[in-house]
Amino acid sequence: MKKLQEHGEYVAGRSQQTIMFAARGPWNDETLVRGSKEMGQNIKQLNMSKPWGFISCLFGESLMTPSAYKLFLKHTVIRKSKGMRCLAVIIEDSDIVNTIMSQLTEAYQYAGVDFAFLTDIESAITWIEHHEIELDEQQITDFFRHNRFVQSPPL
Repeated sequence: MKKLQEHGEYVAGRSQQTIMFAARGPWNDETLVRGSKEMGQNIKQLNMSKPWGFISCLFGESLMTPSAYKLFLKHTVIRKSKGMRCLAVIIEDSDIVNTIMSQLTEAYQYAGVDFAFLTDIESAITWIEHHEIELDEQQITDFFRHNRFVQSPPL
């Protein structure tokens, strides 16, 4: 079977007990598989005896194909089983925010994840801290400041 070209871009990182993810979609299976492997490497660095959380900042039309969605759902359930306590999501630079929120809400509810859609990184940090997740506020702020997948308007 011919491997398809990846669609979507992302960067992942970790700050203490918080996984950070910035991305622009849409995503296909190939991107999701590679991203899940990279995310797994960050999760392996966590102290699994402590609670951990997730902050995602999504840009653009961050939707998944049906098959990519199934992979996403599978990995979300696995992360929850490995102790992920909560997940904060910020959606920027998108004309389809409600559609993205609908797709993610369905997955997070199915997995039993405590999640919130927030408007900015500062609110996401506060929300994660409220769930007693260790993080370095400056490191997270810098990560998302340097990893903005905002499209420039045409000239």
